[in-house]
Amino acid sequence: MMVADSQISEGDNCDPVELARRKAQSLSPKDPGYPSAFHEFTEALLDQFQRTGSLSDLDEFIKHDEVLLSLYPQDHPVHLAALGNLGLAFRNRSTSGGSLEDLGKAVAYLSTMMDRCGPDSAYFVISSTNLASALALRYRLTSDAADLIKAVETYSSALSKFSDGNPTRDSLLNNYGNALCSKFELFGERAHLETALAHYRACLALRPPSHPKRSSLLTNLGDALGLKFTLDQNLADLEEAITCYTDALQSCTASQSGYITLLISLGMALCSSFEVHGDGEQVEKALAYYRTALAASSGAGSEHTRLLNGFGNALQLHHQNSGDIEDLNLSIQLLSTSLELQPTSSAERPITLLHLGNGLLLRFNITSDLADLNASVDHLEMSLQLCGDTHQYRPFILTAYGDAVLARFKENGDIGDLELAIAQSEAALLSHYSYPALLHLNDALLARFGRFRDIGDLRTVISQCDDALNTLPPTHSLFSRFRENRAFAFFEKSQYEGNPADLDLAIESLHEVESGLPEGDGLFVAVQLHLAIAHQTRFSSKGDGVDLHTALQHSRIAHRNCTRGNSSYPAVVMQLGINLHLLHTFRDGDNGDSLDESIVCMADADQLLSTRPGNSHYFPCLINLGSALFMRYSARNDYTDLDTAIEYATRALDIPTYRDKVPALINLGMMFYIRHKEAHVLADLKRSIQYFESAFATIPSVHPERATLLVGFGRALCRLAKAEDDSRHLELAIQYLREAVSLGRNDPFVPSTVAFLIDAQTRLAMRQHDNNQLQVSLHSFKALSHAIPAGHPALKMVYVSSAFLLLHMFSLNEDPLLLDEAFSCFAKATRVQLNHDLANSIKWAKQAERLHHSSELQAYQVSLTSLNAFMQATSAVPSRHKLLTQGEKAKYIVQLPSKAAVCAIQRGSLEVAIELSEQGRGLIWNQLARTRTPLDALRRAGEDGLALASDFERVSVQLQRWSSRPTFEITAQTSRLTAEEDTRLYGQRRSEWLEIIRRIREKENFESFLRDMTYHELQAAAVGGPVILLNAHEKRCDAIVVTKDRPPLLIPLQSTSVSELAMMRETFYRALKETRYAGEAKTRERRLVPVLRTLWDVVVEPVVNELLKSLPRGSRIWFCPTSKFTTLPLHAAGPYRRGVPNLPDIYICSYTPSLSALNRSRSQKPHLESSPSSSFLAIGQSNSSDGNEESELQAVSTELALVESLIPPSLSFKQISGEEGTADTAIEGLRTHVWVHLACHGNQDLEDPFASAFSLKDRPVSLLDIIRAEPENPAFAFLSACHTAVGDEHTPDEVIHLAAGMQFAGFRSVIGTMWAVDDSTAQYMVKEFYKHMFNGNKSPDCTQAAKALNKASKTVDMNVVPIDQRIVFVHIGV
Repeated sequence: MMVADSQISEGDNCDPVELARRKAQSLSPKDPGYPSAFHEFTEALLDQFQRTGSLSDLDEFIKHDEVLLSLYPQDHPVHLAALGNLGLAFRNRSTSGGSLEDLGKAVAYLSTMMDRCGPDSAYFVISSTNLASALALRYRLTSDAADLIKAVETYSSALSKFSDGNPTRDSLLNNYGNALCSKFELFGERAHLETALAHYRACLALRPPSHPKRSSLLTNLGDALGLKFTLDQNLADLEEAITCYTDALQSCTASQSGYITLLISLGMALCSSFEVHGDGEQVEKALAYYRTALAASSGAGSEHTRLLNGFGNALQLHHQNSGDIEDLNLSIQLLSTSLELQPTSSAERPITLLHLGNGLLLRFNITSDLADLNASVDHLEMSLQLCGDTHQYRPFILTAYGDAVLARFKENGDIGDLELAIAQSEAALLSHYSYPALLHLNDALLARFGRFRDIGDLRTVISQCDDALNTLPPTHSLFSRFRENRAFAFFEKSQYEGNPADLDLAIESLHEVESGLPEGDGLFVAVQLHLAIAHQTRFSSKGDGVDLHTALQHSRIAHRNCTRGNSSYPAVVMQLGINLHLLHTFRDGDNGDSLDESIVCMADADQLLSTRPGNSHYFPCLINLGSALFMRYSARNDYTDLDTAIEYATRALDIPTYRDKVPALINLGMMFYIRHKEAHVLADLKRSIQYFESAFATIPSVHPERATLLVGFGRALCRLAKAEDDSRHLELAIQYLREAVSLGRNDPFVPSTVAFLIDAQTRLAMRQHDNNQLQVSLHSFKALSHAIPAGHPALKMVYVSSAFLLLHMFSLNEDPLLLDEAFSCFAKATRVQLNHDLANSIKWAKQAERLHHSSELQAYQVSLTSLNAFMQATSAVPSRHKLLTQGEKAKYIVQLPSKAAVCAIQRGSLEVAIELSEQGRGLIWNQLARTRTPLDALRRAGEDGLALASDFERVSVQLQRWSSRPTFEITAQTSRLTAEEDTRLYGQRRSEWLEIIRRIREKENFESFLRDMTYHELQAAAVGGPVILLNAHEKRCDAIVVTKDRPPLLIPLQSTSVSELAMMRETFYRALKETRYAGEAKTRERRLVPVLRTLWDVVVEPVVNELLKSLPRGSRIWFCPTSKFTTLPLHAAGPYRRGVPNLPDIYICSYTPSLSALNRSRSQKPHLESSPSSSFLAIGQSNSSDGNEESELQAVSTELALVESLIPPSLSFKQISGEEGTADTAIEGLRTHVWVHLACHGNQDLEDPFASAFSLKDRPVSLLDIIRAEPENPAFAFLSACHTAVGDEHTPDEVIHLAAGMQFAGFRSVIGTMWAVDDSTAQYMVKEFYKHMFNGNKSPDCTQAAKALNKASKTVDMNVVPIDQRIVFVHIGV
């Protein structure tokens, strides 16, 4: 705002008012001297007002001066003078009271005066000058352009009549300059600004440094120079403006008029200087001046609103330097206040709306709050509506409005917003060429290229950036932005045209920009992000690992410097996820941590964008998250990941605002192709082909995903050729794969593509019996294997494909060298990366078994080791169990232990057979047990051992918590991000745990720490009696007797088979089911006994006959059944003929899930089970808690009372039942008691065996609850409930049931049930058991449980308890 000088006044009479009043009153109005006397009186009143400033004096003057007009004719000089004085009086009263009506009267009187004075009149200069001043003032209040135009014309007329020596010429020049500047701001005509500058400089020559109004003039000159700088971007103008303001400030005091205006102007100039030079100190100075001005401001008026505008804008610039959102919050607050204080007609209003809109947009970029974005667009649109076509700030408003609608386009994908953004930026450039407008046009054109792929947009951006960079000084705040836009345009151009030189240029340019940017700069994150994208792209095209690691480095820097609410954050975190995904694929295959972190990043972006589906980043987010989950499925075989990956790719395909659907179509094609490979459903393969065909129909000849499409399509066609027995599909596949190879000569995926091509050629040669091509393929595979760097994922496929090719060639000529070379390739495939390759080791094992190759046993060993690592990749044990039941692999996996054992048996390696059987069975229990390994010896191994033990224990506790909880489910309360972050943390802890184990194994005497047990270590399980391992396989069934001090004894079970064992099970359990009603006990016995006889004849008797040669009758034996043996009542087998003993009459039988489980039970310190601290807990619950229709158990109370009556006095007794029998109470009881008896419903969950549970009052106590309980001093548990010792039919070797869970929890001796328990008869077995268990004066000993159960089954009243209820109970443990 320009500062106006005070106006010229009429009259110089200094007589006192009263003297003049009395003189006028003494005369009659008709007296000839009255007009003169009245004139003297009005002059006295005016003089008094000028001395006192009293409004009452001013009001009285106006009243009497209007009378004076009537006393003189219109052409009289006094009449003219009175008009002028009245005009000034009304102007003064308007200034004091804010009345536009008074100001209108002032203009009217002054206009009349000027009209009555000719140009040659002595009053013309005075009248025209005062009229121009009043018109300029009214323009400032009303924004009526007509007033401003008239004011400029009037000033011009006045100046034309001013003599050079006129003492008020300087004021006229100053005020005329002010009006011209205002007119320039309104209409943008350069001539007005140039003339204003000339007048200011002329005025400056008339006001020496000592002049009292020099400082206000310097302020006005500085403002005009600032306008000229905005117009021309000439730094000299800006520097001269700052000099003017600084000089003015030296002579201007805080109490002086114009002081606040000066501070505002100086602050604005310093902000402009910052934008040019990037010197943060300039903004700090500006803010200091604004704070000083704010402290001195009255808080009202146009000057105050202008101050708030300038302060708000300076805070936005300071935010660019500091990144502090509080700068934006305060800026928005100040600008909002300014807007509230302004009248709707204020000339400042468009500028305030501009700054406020910019501030809201900046804050949206940090917080992603759509309310800020929408408010920004609204304010800028309103600003645009308020300013005319020639308004000085219109180009800036157009630019800002275009930027805001471009941001809205990126959020909602509305093409209309994109076109509007471009139109606004182009309009801004047409009305006034400015670098901000050009930059925003660049941004919009880049966005349009991303949507429509028109290369013309990129070329325009590059050309515009070149022009800007050739004219802007390197220190200009926008210089780096133009360089960054130019670099990214070249990056996009390289992707579109496939020119590597463009990509290299883009990367080089981005690094140049990066070198000049400090952390915290507004451009810093964007440059780091673009560097990450560019280096990742170059890695994908050239395969140089340095690019990948550089990309990851820049991704992490961008991520570290970008807050989660920032609008750039989704793109930043997604790019970090992409780079981690690639790292896992090409440089980190040994470790899943990078893949887990990648998925966390993608899920983070998805959570932010899922509510903003129109956002431009949402489509790639869904694509990349789906791809990462697909990769994890490939690594861990969790079908949930595959299904979820398909879901994300499908959602991406359904986004209407994203035009390029090719990535989604390719992903879906690959996913359904893989699903077909796993499940062999032809519909999946057909669907895969359809997706590939759709992508092929729309993809341009140059597209970054074209090679990927060709490879995927080719692989699917190879599969289709096999399914439809049609060689034409293979021929087309070869065509596509050849094109893919030609597209990516340096692509890191090329080795895989070449391998797929050779494989397709091999398949075609096999069909065409082209032996020459087979030789060519073999040679090609060998050459490729030597060319691919070690560890590259393509090596696996090369070796496996080579192996199958060699096997085919062997089938043609039976050359044993080909066979050996084939299996050597299988072995190499499993060693490509350090992590274990379950899929390829299984392929190896299958082929070795089929061809009876000598590597078969080694293949099983590798497969079992791989299986163990494969299972541990998943945190929760239910998920691990799920891996054993899903897909085609699962059917083979569950047979691995028995296959391995048979292979070792056939080779005479019984100890190896036992080791492999143990290694492949009870995997989940063994993995859980490893986190509970005793560490006493390690703690005694020095300070290092103590530290390692502490670390191992700390991480093990964390892994236990993960393992023993239900599978993480995505619900309304738990997001995908939460689940994936949990998975990542588990992976990190597991990696840490494995590293601790590695360090422990480096210590002397700890080399075998947590390694698979050797046979000699497993023999410890047989300390109390022999353990009979029963192995069932389609080839043969065997029993292997393990004793404590002798080699294992093989007993071939030649009279049985897997199918017969299955038939025995089916017959036995069908009999139980079909004769379960009262009165059918005899029928049931008649149907069960034949099964028990057959079981004796074909399985148990051969074992007993061997045992009797060295083991006395009445000794203890343990069955360790596998596969089909696990559900058969081996302990009850016998001839069931009078006078001939059954197995219970010969030996006391127990079961163990595995040798290591029995070892763990034996190794647990036997506590003083009858010590004063020993306690017996009886838990009973008659009803089911889960709402099913199971009948109420009638005998629970009787059973618990019976138990209480039979326990010895040395055991304290506690009962939990009825209303007290809640799950939490029961779990706490299990944790704190030594002896436990449970009488309740037992529920076996066939789908999720870890959900099998005991029914308590409020909820079930599941197997996972038992695992988590961690009892303090457990010894014995009697599970008087149904199905507590029955495992999962699909994974029998895992032995997942409630009794096994109790044993794992620490109970050394457990009684469980193999089928349903009859509530009415169970109490009799319970009574007999405890009677024998606590017989005599001996201290209670849990190791006597098996003997007590054996006796109970013989002494119970057989007329009351039928055979199935006598043998339903089994003993597990020591």
